[in-house]
Amino acid sequence: MAKKKSKITRGTDDVFLKLMKISGSSLLKLLGLPAEKAEKYHFHAVVLKDKSLKPDIEGFPLLKSETGRIFIEFQGYNDPFIRHRLMAEVFWGCAGENYKGSVMAGIVYTDKKYQNAAEPLNAFDGLEEECHLKGCLREVVLTDYTEKELEAIDPKLIVLAPFTLSSKTDKTTLLTKGREWQKALTQRFPVEKHEEVLSVLGLFILNRFRKITYEEVIAMLKFDLMDTVAGRQLYEMGLQKGHGDGLQNAKENAKETLLEVLNIRFGIVPNDIIETIRATSRLEMLKHLIIQATLSSDLENFKGRLSCH
Repeated sequence: MAKKKSKITRGTDDVFLKLMKISGSSLLKLLGLPAEKAEKYHFHAVVLKDKSLKPDIEGFPLLKSETGRIFIEFQGYNDPFIRHRLMAEVFWGCAGENYKGSVMAGIVYTDKKYQNAAEPLNAFDGLEEECHLKGCLREVVLTDYTEKELEAIDPKLIVLAPFTLSSKTDKTTLLTKGREWQKALTQRFPVEKHEEVLSVLGLFILNRFRKITYEEVIAMLKFDLMDTVAGRQLYEMGLQKGHGDGLQNAKENAKETLLEVLNIRFGIVPNDIIETIRATSRLEMLKHLIIQATLSSDLENFKGRLSCH
């Protein structure tokens, strides 16, 4: 079987990618770009023409304008080499399109602990002095901001408000805040983007607050994520891809979907759970587990449901 190519996104990046498409300029303002410059950027995906450069990756998401290109990583789990990986994407992306202009690279961490876990970029030993790349990145940590500070940068950044609250926030407070966020988003985004942006908010809430359930998010936002394209991807992502390619492909796509859902909701998935999923051979069971992964309050809860099958 041919090796399956990676998608542009990884884990929680899938949700942030949707946000880049909806309002990438807001994210650029968060990274420090002046409003007049940020508004000129639009979403773009670099497609590597020379597959020998990096054959396992189809492309890199970025924001671009006539003045340059910006590569952004969104980090919601421990990855010691996130800075190295981002710089590699910049180099591969520019080489893949023979791009010679200016570039900016930025990392948005959802929590301070993820920035603390990131190793500094290597120093290069030159003939006379060391060469450092450490000044090349712009980094922000969402937990360093208050909700009002995000809104002062750009009102549309209210969609990132879940990360300004402690992950241990009680459900009563969270339900109240969720309704406030829902109202604010419908006021600040055009009607045609309401479904997508509310689904992004819902997925952020599920990722940030591990004890909250899918049903509680629906009650909070008065909105069912499954009514949107982004929300349905949690359930359908990959399942339709294999429909015309046979049962085996459908099973493999379902396994990848299940692992992505777990990664979006809970971060890094333990090896024992991955191995159990890989060993599951019934397509209907895999579809059922995708639903369970969406509904489970935490990994232990999902693991209990997994062991019952």
